[in-house]
Amino acid sequence: MRSTCDTYCRRHERVKTCYTSYVREKEFINKVHKHLPKTIYRWKINDPYHGGVPDTFYSGRNDHCFIEYKYTEKIPAKETSKLKFNLSPQQRIWLNLQLSNNIKCYACLAIKNQVYLTQDFNLEYITLKEFNNQSITFDSFIEFITSITIGDEND
Repeated sequence: MRSTCDTYCRRHERVKTCYTSYVREKEFINKVHKHLPKTIYRWKINDPYHGGVPDTFYSGRNDHCFIEYKYTEKIPAKETSKLKFNLSPQQRIWLNLQLSNNIKCYACLAIKNQVYLTQDFNLEYITLKEFNNQSITFDSFIEFITSITIGDEND
């Protein structure tokens, strides 16, 4: 059975698949994993039996963390436009519980090569202006994960 996203061209027998936000998010996570140092353990979590678990777990010689990714390619036109985090209630509960247990957890909202990180898991949205002012570059995000997990090279 084919997905409703598939479109068909009978004349040329080609299939064009649309890319959902989940697919783009997965591609972004794969990009992050490819750019991390090899000494960082990375786990793309896919647990259909336990709701709320974040997308990824990272660990290294210094520490570990969980990150829930949200990705969008659509950049709104107005600076007052709202960018939603779309964390599920289960994700909010799970992340807040682990944070209260002193486990490093983050929600990440990414657009292209900019990343906004937060530990406020009750945050429903930020404006485009806030995203532009407070986001970091993709390279800085890689450095962020690296500093948590394996620290500086001189450690």
